Amino acid sequence: MLYKKILLSYILIIVIPLIMVAAITGNITSRYINEEVRKSTFQTLNQANKNISKMLENMKNTILYVSMNKELQYNLSRNDKETPFQINREVTAIRNSILYPGIFNKNYSSIEIFALRKNQYPMRLEQNDVMSSKVVEDKEWYKKTIQLNGRLYWYINNDFGKQMISVSRLVFDVKNFTKPIAVISVDMDMSKIASIISDIHLGKTGKVYLVDDKGELIYSEDKSFLYPYTTKLYNSSSRSNFITMNGNKIMVIYNTLPQNGWKLVGMIPLNELNEKAKMIRNFIYLTALLSVVIAALISLYFSYSISQPIIKLATEMKRVEKGNFNISVEENWDGEIGVLYSSFNYMIKRINELIHEVYLSKIKEKDAELKALQAQINPHFLYNTLDTVNWLAVKHNAPEISKIVNSLASILRYSINKGNDVTTVDKELKHVESYITIQKIRFKDKFEVSFNIDKTILHYKTIKLILQPLVENAIIHGIETYEGKGKILINGYLGDGKIVFEVINNGNPIDLDVVNKLLDSPSEDKDSYGIQNVNERIKLYYGEEYGLYYQVIDNNTVARIVIPAVL
Repeated sequence: MLYKKILLSYILIIVIPLIMVAAITGNITSRYINEEVRKSTFQTLNQANKNISKMLENMKNTILYVSMNKELQYNLSRNDKETPFQINREVTAIRNSILYPGIFNKNYSSIEIFALRKNQYPMRLEQNDVMSSKVVEDKEWYKKTIQLNGRLYWYINNDFGKQMISVSRLVFDVKNFTKPIAVISVDMDMSKIASIISDIHLGKTGKVYLVDDKGELIYSEDKSFLYPYTTKLYNSSSRSNFITMNGNKIMVIYNTLPQNGWKLVGMIPLNELNEKAKMIRNFIYLTALLSVVIAALISLYFSYSISQPIIKLATEMKRVEKGNFNISVEENWDGEIGVLYSSFNYMIKRINELIHEVYLSKIKEKDAELKALQAQINPHFLYNTLDTVNWLAVKHNAPEISKIVNSLASILRYSINKGNDVTTVDKELKHVESYITIQKIRFKDKFEVSFNIDKTILHYKTIKLILQPLVENAIIHGIETYEGKGKILINGYLGDGKIVFEVINNGNPIDLDVVNKLLDSPSEDKDSYGIQNVNERIKLYYGEEYGLYYQVIDNNTVARIVIPAVL
């Protein structure tokens, strides 16, 4: 029965889906290849767009730079009558300040300046020169530049015997923006664009075109005119589509140059794409047919080889169900069946071990409870001993000893705190007061302590033993060797959802570099263990944004603790 089910499952799971996949993959392959080619072409055209745009942007920046040239603005805005000598000097000054070699970028070829209302300027059309606007006033590009009134005009220029991409702009007097003074034109050789487009390869027969914003062809490697479909490109900056041209379906992909709206268009015949898809589809069909035959034969073999060891294992598992845990199966199988047999043996062995471990854990649990009860005897014994010392001190009229013993007992009781790490701000401050009581008796009048605590924070939660180490550090490192009388101020206040404690002393200032190094990295120095312990416990309990920080303000050492305000 199991053998037939496995065989049927192989047929349903492998053979039938394989036939369906082979039938569907052919169509998906064509779409996938088309999409990949589209993406690849998009990336190629986008890179070319960036390269061309960079050149055009350089031309644009150059024309704007020249427009604001001080020498140009000064000379062309003057209306005085001038002698030929003065005119020649003006032209030379403008030419020298603008048309020097350093201004030229390798991506463009020349700059021409056409002065308005300067009829005495040179009347010959030359590249890289300053001349009168009369030279070009009949040119179509010049008229459109004037009409655009200061906006850039991009066009194809053949004035100097070769095709160039040019941009021109009407320049105004910076002191009177209603007064035009010149037209500036920057030219770039079309070979610069050609070098970029010639590096684009779209399959075997794909072509790339550069067209202007009216659909007119600007450049193509084979000089062929673009299909009239280009007239539909104007309303989108980037798009792909399929068109039919002379009976052939063609993929068209294009993007737009941001400077002037010109289009960079790529065209790839669809039959070139389908040729690859057809070859892959035929290969898939052949592979699917062979796979069906092989899968049927393998299904017969594996259905039998898998069913037999599983049936045997099922028999052993029924024995386990009846409570027999002292069995094992021979691990003579490889692969997943071998792993299954091995896991079964391990499971039986582990069950026996767990039964034994549960038995031992019960014994250990009872033993731990007994030791915990015994451990409680020691603190109680110590409390009782300190209480006895206190009454002896009272009896012999030794109030300072009594005060120290009571404070020590309070510190001990707080430190143990029934194993709890969390306490209240009020209890933490009382613990500090007990510690200060002992230290004041020890150091006599060496220092005085004052508290400035916001009463609203007394019932907030805090981890214990974070203030006493800071007071101890202030006494030992700040006040003990200080020549004058020490003063310690303990502040506590609430702000922005956080509780801030400050321990300030006027003793010897600390070395901030040393303290920050101690707080940032572990140290075996026992003298620094206290503040490190405080800082690490705060960060572990509350997070890295909280902790202990040191400052020196007006020769006073300030230890500041920041913790979250938690009720």
